[in-house]
Amino acid sequence: MSVVGDISTSNLLPDAGTELHSSQMRIPRLASWRLLLLVLCSISPVLADDTVDAAVNRLSTVERFAFGKVGFAGVISQGETDFRLVLAQPKTMALNAFEKLYAIGNSQGKSYALSGLKKLATQRFEELVAALGKSTDEVAVMRGCVVSREPLPNVAKQIGQGKFQF
Repeated sequence: MSVVGDISTSNLLPDAGTELHSSQMRIPRLASWRLLLLVLCSISPVLADDTVDAAVNRLSTVERFAFGKVGFAGVISQGETDFRLVLAQPKTMALNAFEKLYAIGNSQGKSYALSGLKKLATQRFEELVAALGKSTDEVAVMRGCVVSREPLPNVAKQIGQGKFQF
């Protein structure tokens, strides 16, 4: 046993073969929890960024633009789920994701991007809609159980009018 100041180390470190009691484990266990929290907090933005990138990639090739319950089962589409995930991010991250989606996405993906930009940056939405002009791109739009093909400028106009509820 050694003595440091007035504190005996025999109470801090057990002898070989001695069991540790819960009161002796409290400090190391608390330190472990703090370390775990620090690690989780530091990697969560990285995980969120990967999740947003994955959602943007799925949205860039989505087959149908849809909001609300669709299909025979009346479920929320994967596209809307991914859209909501992106929209729920901090504004700057969401705006960057929607801009990227508009740049790389198919017509359905562009429609989701325009919906997000309408919500977060109305002026940017209006700029992109004006630039569409007489685009001949078509969007596969699903409403309920019905899928129709509509010109992208018309879908953008409907987004601007709030006809797609999200």
